[in-house]
Amino acid sequence: MFAIAMGLFAISLVVLIIDIFIEGFGPLAIVGILGVIAAFVMTAIFHDFGWLIILIKIAVLVPSTYGLFRFLRKRQLDGKFILNETLAEDTVELGGLEYFLGKEGITKTDLRPQGMVDFNGTNVEVVSDAKFIPVDKRVKVVDVQNRRVFVKLIEN
Repeated sequence: MFAIAMGLFAISLVVLIIDIFIEGFGPLAIVGILGVIAAFVMTAIFHDFGWLIILIKIAVLVPSTYGLFRFLRKRQLDGKFILNETLAEDTVELGGLEYFLGKEGITKTDLRPQGMVDFNGTNVEVVSDAKFIPVDKRVKVVDVQNRRVFVKLIEN
């Protein structure tokens, strides 16, 4: 029975490693974690010194996992496993939106009534005072309240 527990442990670790390369943390990771837990329980129940074996496994797994991630960071492979970029790189943070009061910009999306406006290369999520403003129209910031930027259409 101990051999089955060790085999389950090894297979569970392989499943966890496969999950890292495929999708990060998904259903395979849950199956792998449950397999590791089941292997620990089987080891504790069916072996005389099961608790000692579990402690040895943990003592080996924790430092080796830490070492693996340090190795990946040094080799600059962590970008393949860890997302280091954001999708909205040029979106303004919520603080300091009063800066845009009175500024003019071009709509990047339709404002229905919410959408994105480009203020000289900086995209800001805004709310229009009208129900609809189409894309590529000039707008002006008329108010900033509670982290929301309100704009109105500039008539040409």
